Amino acid sequence: MPQRILALEVAAHELKAVVIETTFRDYRVVGFYGEPLASADAVSQQVRDFVRRHEAQADTVLSSLPGHLVALRTFFLPFRDRKRLDQTVPFELETQVPFGLDDMIVDYHVLRRDSEGTMVLAATVLREDLERHLTILREAGLDPKVVDLAPLATLNVLQLLGTTVPENFVYVDGNPWRTVVALFRNRHLLGLRTLTPAMGVATGEIEAAVSGNGHAAPSATYLQELVREIRWSLLAFNAGPLESAFPCWLAGEGPLFDQLGATLTRELGLSLHRLGDSPLRNIPPALRGEVERFAVPLGLALREASPSGAVGVNFRQGEFAYHRGQDEMRRALWGTGTLAAVLLALVVTNQYMSYQQLAGRLAALQTGIRNVFTQTLPDVHRVVDERTQLKAEIDAAQKRLQILGGLAPVSGATAIDVLRTIATAIPDSTKVDTDEYVMDPEAVRIKAKADSFEAVDAIKQQLLNTRYFGDVQVKEVKAAQDGKVDFRLVLTLNKDTAASSGPQGTP
Repeated sequence: MPQRILALEVAAHELKAVVIETTFRDYRVVGFYGEPLASADAVSQQVRDFVRRHEAQADTVLSSLPGHLVALRTFFLPFRDRKRLDQTVPFELETQVPFGLDDMIVDYHVLRRDSEGTMVLAATVLREDLERHLTILREAGLDPKVVDLAPLATLNVLQLLGTTVPENFVYVDGNPWRTVVALFRNRHLLGLRTLTPAMGVATGEIEAAVSGNGHAAPSATYLQELVREIRWSLLAFNAGPLESAFPCWLAGEGPLFDQLGATLTRELGLSLHRLGDSPLRNIPPALRGEVERFAVPLGLALREASPSGAVGVNFRQGEFAYHRGQDEMRRALWGTGTLAAVLLALVVTNQYMSYQQLAGRLAALQTGIRNVFTQTLPDVHRVVDERTQLKAEIDAAQKRLQILGGLAPVSGATAIDVLRTIATAIPDSTKVDTDEYVMDPEAVRIKAKADSFEAVDAIKQQLLNTRYFGDVQVKEVKAAQDGKVDFRLVLTLNKDTAASSGPQGTP
């Protein structure tokens, strides 16, 4: 959504305004508005009516103070840190003006930084003058975000020239009541001065310069005095004469500036360019003829719309600081916080509902697992961990199945066949008492008693003859107290042989 900027110049004799609409990428000039001040006693009401009549209400308001209310000083400080500059500039300026810090509002603009330090343009206004200006606007229903210096704000109209501006040039702007002279080197402001007509020029001559009716024009004395002051200002800024045909942009209103351009070319050798005759960016053709007249409010609006490279100060400092932006930010943060809290509550509620849903599904799943467990293992009455207990039962069953299934040859013989083979291999005349019989996937282990050592050897030989076993070992053969012989048999299963043998071990 476009944002509207209203830039006001409340001068001693005229009220001017420029309205600009900005977007994220660009801006456009909506209109220029101006009218003479009817009365110095009713400025607030006139400003209110002026804004309402021209429908100039805006999201952001900017205003400027006339040059005669502000003192300017340029000086160099041997450091670059912004915090130190903020602390030092007011005290440095206090030594150069006849006021105390308590009586002044100070701001500054950095002209140049290098490895040695910072060149600043410091500006100061009396507290009572700033308070009077803000009171007028407040009574008109306006709260300016920026209160700038009019002669400094006008320099920002040079942005409209784009890349056509050379690195070094002079800029002269104004009206019969004040003239601004600025010198730029390497596109950086080198010096700025505001000239007033209090140079011995009669009031009648000023009125003649203002009238512009074709019958009255500024006298030669007026022009000579003005050109002389411009010459001395440029000599001071440049520390010497300017180069020949030095570029100069002129922006002024009234017959005074029509003659001033020719005089500057003749007397100072400047190469003159009128701002209104130059190609200007983002200015509608219908408004280009009014650019010079509205240079101050236009430059002030451009400072906000296109801040990159803009110059200016802001006297809304200390007790006069602009708070609407902070209030809007606080309201925005409060609104954002409220939305965030609502969103968090919704997220927590959603998570809780999801948790409850998952908990219900988990309970149903656990109930189903318990039912399957009890149906599968009805003999197990103490259930601690269905998964662990069921896995243990499955492992035991698989082991038993492995014992039985692993011993079963492809011919269909089973563990019973192994036992019958052993029983058949032992002659009926040989008596054997079996104390222990253990069978695993690889062997059969038997602990038994026979009548004699010869009977043990006969049993071994008979078992080997079955070819059902890959190996038959007799271990721990010894005479028992009852006159019999104790021994152990380890019968290693021969699956390949068992697969090709009958149940009796015969081929």
